[in-house]
Amino acid sequence: MVASILATMGVVGVLSFGLTFGVPGLLRGLIFGLGGLAIPVIVSDFITGAVQGGDALLKPRRINIISFVWGLAGGLILVLSGILAALTANPVFLFRGALLAVFSSAGLRLLIFSIFSTRGFPKMAFAVMVQPALLFIATGLLAPDVWQISTPTILLILALILSGPILLVVRLSRWNFGDGATKIIPIFRAFVYAWAEEFNGPLEEQLAAVSEPRSVEADSLQFDAASGACLGRLVAPYVHPGPFRKVGSSGLSLSLTEGLTGCETLVAHGVSNHEWDLAKSGDVARIVDALRGASASASSETCGPMVRAEVGGAKASCQIFGEIALFTLTLSPKSHDDIPDTVKDRVRAASKERGLIAVVVDAHNCLDDEDLLDDGDVENLATAAVEALDRAAKLKQAPFKAGFSRVRPSEWGLDDGMGPCGIGAAVVEAASGERYAYVVFDSNNMIQGLRERLVDKLEADGYAGAEALTSDTHLVNAIGATERGYHPMGEAMEEEKVLKYIDEALKGASTSPSVVSFMRIRVDDVQVIGVKGIETLRGVVKTSFRLFIRTAATALPLTFIAATIVALLA
Repeated sequence: MVASILATMGVVGVLSFGLTFGVPGLLRGLIFGLGGLAIPVIVSDFITGAVQGGDALLKPRRINIISFVWGLAGGLILVLSGILAALTANPVFLFRGALLAVFSSAGLRLLIFSIFSTRGFPKMAFAVMVQPALLFIATGLLAPDVWQISTPTILLILALILSGPILLVVRLSRWNFGDGATKIIPIFRAFVYAWAEEFNGPLEEQLAAVSEPRSVEADSLQFDAASGACLGRLVAPYVHPGPFRKVGSSGLSLSLTEGLTGCETLVAHGVSNHEWDLAKSGDVARIVDALRGASASASSETCGPMVRAEVGGAKASCQIFGEIALFTLTLSPKSHDDIPDTVKDRVRAASKERGLIAVVVDAHNCLDDEDLLDDGDVENLATAAVEALDRAAKLKQAPFKAGFSRVRPSEWGLDDGMGPCGIGAAVVEAASGERYAYVVFDSNNMIQGLRERLVDKLEADGYAGAEALTSDTHLVNAIGATERGYHPMGEAMEEEKVLKYIDEALKGASTSPSVVSFMRIRVDDVQVIGVKGIETLRGVVKTSFRLFIRTAATALPLTFIAATIVALLA
């Protein structure tokens, strides 16, 4: 960034002075660009970085970036001034342009530091003024003509340039979303902190203010060997990962995987949507603690085969372990996102009528351009699940084996859509020798068609049934510059390598005679964003964006044009 500032200011100086004074002005312009602009800017950045030390967002590199942005804007002002000076044969226009460029630094810094600085007003004010002050001194030494203008006029130009950002900040500061508490600047600042620095506290406080206390649930199936050693777990939390990065429950799958020790823990996407995002990441620890201390309410040494049913494109699988029915639901290859709670409630009710306990997993395994799920799909999912349940309930159960494994591909990370839990595999082997595979990707959804290719591949490899699931981790969200803000599983990965890692995970899941235990936990008074919170946040984003654009598009150009007119006519 320092090199970029030096290069930009050097070129700007040469161009603007060359246009104004011709060849004799080239060297003078280079000296002015480097000594009058670049060096003061770089020195001010080091000073500002020291004063702002400890700021969550305004770190030295970002302070450099602010100056570089000013260099581009201020450089454009200087070059245009040089063109005007050349056309009119009046060098005064170049010097007035330099004055406007110096003062524009104060305007830009006022806008940014007043919104994002956390170091208090005195340090914020110093950070705003230190750069234009150094530019004033340096340009005054190298080009005194810049400041050959009356002091009242200089102060008027500065006041006009600063008035635009001040009007914008004041307007945004006074606005609230009807509740008197939700304000634009704090929530925007908190969002940027969380997005850029994973500094989550401020945003979680904002989310908690619009959230509601609810009780949340999670199901766990723990598979143990005859010796009592844990072989693995499949956890289905009915809490939604979100909203993004490490905010709230975004890292739910990682927290459960790391918090439930003793064996591999695979975290599926229990049926839930963004209304069940947690406002505070600390509440995830309460869920982990509850699962860690839970006692089994049902167990079984037998299971039946995986049974599938399909109704109108909605697909359900059901595998029963004693009195525990494990469901997976999907609309793939139709693009869809979260399955609504009503499906889970209906599947639970149908299972209870038949004397069974339902664990309901949203496979979350097909996303194209948009979520196309509609009311008909909801009805078909519930119907398919009940059909699969009725078929599975008629089949004989027998002792079974189970095995769990996990691989963490080193070449893929959050930027590629792969969470830190990698690819997990659970294999259930019936007494007849038939094997069933559940493959869980620590990703947010899956590209269209990949689920079908994976299932076909596993069934061709000899598995009697298989399903591909994702955890819906939101650690991968809001990282790369993609249309949807993240890469679904398979979008940024070579499919051949995906298949290779699945094979590796399944080979590692060697099976042993097993007994499965069921646990359901309930945690009360958890801050959940809910419908009201989502509507409030959506309204804040929509309204604040319009307000910012409308105010900025009016205040900033008009005040700068007024300052320019005063400078050129002085």
